[in-house]
Amino acid sequence: MRRLVKVLAVVVGIIVIEQIFETVLMQWAFKSRDPRVMEWLTWYHKHVTNPVWVRFFAGRSANSALLHHVGRRSGKAYKTPLTAHKSENTIIVPMPYGTETDWLRNLQAAGKGVVELDGRSFSVDDPEVVPVDEVMALLSPLLVRVVRWHETEHALLLHIAEPAERLSA
Repeated sequence: MRRLVKVLAVVVGIIVIEQIFETVLMQWAFKSRDPRVMEWLTWYHKHVTNPVWVRFFAGRSANSALLHHVGRRSGKAYKTPLTAHKSENTIIVPMPYGTETDWLRNLQAAGKGVVELDGRSFSVDDPEVVPVDEVMALLSPLLVRVVRWHETEHALLLHIAEPAERLSA
């Protein structure tokens, strides 16, 4: 029993340290907008935090979404965790990294994808990038704070097409 407690304490400690590191890195990246720091943050999320989010959290709670999309050149199926908000027939995705992300290019090339959000799956199409100010009134109060903190300039609007179909993974 003591060994289990020690192991749990170490795991919790690692998670806390990782969260502190990620928060500092995100603040530095989004406040400085230094391309090198943004590259580090992108790499860190792609290789460290995204795999954890995809496996355990994305798509299962409010504002935590999982986008299923297909590579525009490779044809490979991808899963990308995102922050999102459902508003009537639209899913809104704030874009703190800007409009040059691989997942956005893939989605635009295909014109469609599947978003898991709040335990449900939605087929989406017609991706449209808009200034974030156009959708602020539709976002949840939590997302409004996140968008302002990251100084996000754009958002992605995804039209919900029924019925939802899962992409092969």
